[in-house]
Amino acid sequence: DISTLVELGTLHFEKGKEYYAEGINEFEEARELGALDPRIFYCLGIMYQEVGLYSFALEEYKRFLRHYPDDKEIRMLAAKLLYKQGSFFEAVSEYERLRFHYPSDSLIEENLGLSLWGAKDIGRAIDSFNVLQKMGPDQAKRAEFYLGQIAYEKADYQAAVEHLLKCQPEANAPGFGIPNDRLLSALAMAYQKLGRWPEAKVAWETVLIDAPSDVKAKYALKEVSRRLPSRKAKKG
Repeated sequence: DISTLVELGTLHFEKGKEYYAEGINEFEEARELGALDPRIFYCLGIMYQEVGLYSFALEEYKRFLRHYPDDKEIRMLAAKLLYKQGSFFEAVSEYERLRFHYPSDSLIEENLGLSLWGAKDIGRAIDSFNVLQKMGPDQAKRAEFYLGQIAYEKADYQAAVEHLLKCQPEANAPGFGIPNDRLLSALAMAYQKLGRWPEAKVAWETVLIDAPSDVKAKYALKEVSRRLPSRKAKKG
């Protein structure tokens, strides 16, 4: 009974991840028997994504969008999976379509910028992050972080430092979605490239307070400490 299989699949989908294997089997069997209910594509896409089968999930999302091309949630999920799989040009296309319909959505703008960056369209990525800066204080800090990373990739280390300093969290202020150790690691690397060893040392030490097992930070701190002039040399 096709309709019964669809209902069973829907119930297992609603019961949670531990029931997804049963739900997937029921939906797939219903489809083999000729079921065309769009719920199949929606539920299968979510379940496949949750169990890590991203290419299967993406195919189901595309099938669902053929029926409901203006569904924001599924188009966002599809765009995110395209980005995760490294299909940056396709992700850009999806996010541009979403931005056309939702121009004030900061998450769409941010993900568009990241997709453009992944596609090596650096100029347009910078433009997108500049738009993101104007969408709120947290968005401005996230944009500064991305702009700092882009400047670092372009070997403009002074600009990288300037951007990254603008997004450092204030004392006791809530975070804005990017881990502090990641921010400080980026800043420390930029300081190193500029030969600003004391600032780099402080930044790496702070990273290790937040992430004491960070091997990269430990190695970098040793290297930076070796570069600093010793106190004995200063006295001499």
